Amino acid sequence: MKLTLPKFVNAKWLTPLLELLSEYRDKNNLTVEFGQLSRITPVGLVALTAWLRSRQTKGLVTDCNSIINCPILSYLQRMDLLTSAGIDIGPESFQRHKSEGRFFPISHIPVDTDSLGNQIANIVAPGGDDFDHPNAGLYDAAYYLITELANNVRQHGLGDGYIAAQTTTVDGYVRIALADCGVGIKGSFADAGFSWAQEKSDLECITEALSPRTSCKGQPSNEGVGLTLSSRVTSLMRGKMLVASGSGLVTTGEKGEVSYTGELPAEGITGTLVTIAFKKSTASDFDQHLQRAKELEDLLQPFHNSANFTP
Repeated sequence: MKLTLPKFVNAKWLTPLLELLSEYRDKNNLTVEFGQLSRITPVGLVALTAWLRSRQTKGLVTDCNSIINCPILSYLQRMDLLTSAGIDIGPESFQRHKSEGRFFPISHIPVDTDSLGNQIANIVAPGGDDFDHPNAGLYDAAYYLITELANNVRQHGLGDGYIAAQTTTVDGYVRIALADCGVGIKGSFADAGFSWAQEKSDLECITEALSPRTSCKGQPSNEGVGLTLSSRVTSLMRGKMLVASGSGLVTTGEKGEVSYTGELPAEGITGTLVTIAFKKSTASDFDQHLQRAKELEDLLQPFHNSANFTP
């Protein structure tokens, strides 16, 4: 049985990949064909990594030897796809260069998400840890989004999640992506004791998770604003967020609205996938954006009757 990866995998062309990963999620003795893959962004990299690692955990046989014929093999190596996904083709035939200001390769999300946030923010926004530096706003934005989303993975991804980030001078965008091998958003709701989760679809559960003060941590209750504020802050920076979990897919637009919803094959992807993209130039006023996001979500006043649910 063969799964042929698409030629392009980015935010615009992500759905075809996720449909394939869903359809072939539990197929044994599977050959993954990399020969057509010519472009892939961080969201595709972490989605593929989590999928391959999940298959290994299940004991499913996956042949990835065709990766040696991939047109962008050196890029996949620089982004540590092979290392992260457990693919061994021998030593690398190129010299690695500094990633500062360019990319953060695929990494397993550690317990210390604060250090992870600082590390990636320093790569995305060199010098931004200095309060007066021109990159300070970008640094704060990257740190905030990374730690918020990485903490979600640690809480709901069974400790098995991956992150990658990239920024380019061509379009000026920062792209951050995370994927985990957990039970997904619907499963997290169910595990927290919410019986209604069984009656809702994966798509409905994603929408619920994007609502403020909805938390799958159970007791004690908390605000549950991780995905909510991340989505809202991203929209205020005129960026976009995509969340996929199980068979559900939701994209939020530049105005904070749900701009697209979709359904993947019934098997769905393993765990949850989140990706954010925004222009570096829009992050300079991050503090104001965060304050405004809290205002828009009515999170500045004390709240004493929150539902027990935090993505």
